[in-house]
Amino acid sequence: MLPQFSKLEITDQFVKKYSFCTLVTNIDEYVEMIQSAKNAGFDRDDVEFFYFDNVGQNSQDGFSGINNAFSKVNGKYLIFCHQDILFKFDNIDKLDQCIAELELKDPSWAVIGNAGKKETGKIVLRITDPHGENSNIGDFPEEVVSLDENFLILNRSLNLSTSAELNGFHLYGLDICRNANYLGYKNYVIDFHLSHKSGGKIDKSFVMAQEAYATLEHKRKNKNFYTTTCTNFYASSNAFLNYIFKFKIVLKIYKKMKGFR
Repeated sequence: MLPQFSKLEITDQFVKKYSFCTLVTNIDEYVEMIQSAKNAGFDRDDVEFFYFDNVGQNSQDGFSGINNAFSKVNGKYLIFCHQDILFKFDNIDKLDQCIAELELKDPSWAVIGNAGKKETGKIVLRITDPHGENSNIGDFPEEVVSLDENFLILNRSLNLSTSAELNGFHLYGLDICRNANYLGYKNYVIDFHLSHKSGGKIDKSFVMAQEAYATLEHKRKNKNFYTTTCTNFYASSNAFLNYIFKFKIVLKIYKKMKGFR
């Protein structure tokens, strides 16, 4: 026995099961989302709701928001989601079931969601949004390398984080999934159906986020083809290759050669 030292005990005890966290710019829309969640059974004692106040000005973005929430909430699972989703279809019992099913397949899963892409570029979906009603594409739970940010569930039993060098409101789903992959974990789309009011858009800030992520991978000296539900791009430690892959025709040829979709 060593009384002058403290023994470190590794436990997996969480006060709650689900901790919701949302970046809020529209209070009315957020309240509507929370009410739909509670109507779907997320009013249990093991569920809690938090938000970052981005009304008027941004207090947090997608990257910092995940990292701050991950270390401060009480749930085993952090649900980092958009304010404009609605739980119109599946309920908490279905989510419990999906996670239990995934635990049997891969107990060390890192992040799960409702829309993502595989390494080959194949899209996997279980969602209703402006792009389609009741989209159901995949063999759930199906492994992916990136997830759409509208609905992310992070496993707080693992040591996950987004990249400190990045910021903004795009591609943090790709970043957290890739970081999980670097640690040896996997990410999945599950058969949990909800509604997302927005179909997403590619604007100037999205292009800037893509360039920032490519720059980070360039610094890491990684070479890869990155695919998300909204974009495909190539990044490597070779500045010349990064430049030529910005041309769509070159990227199209590369995808065809490698068998990407």
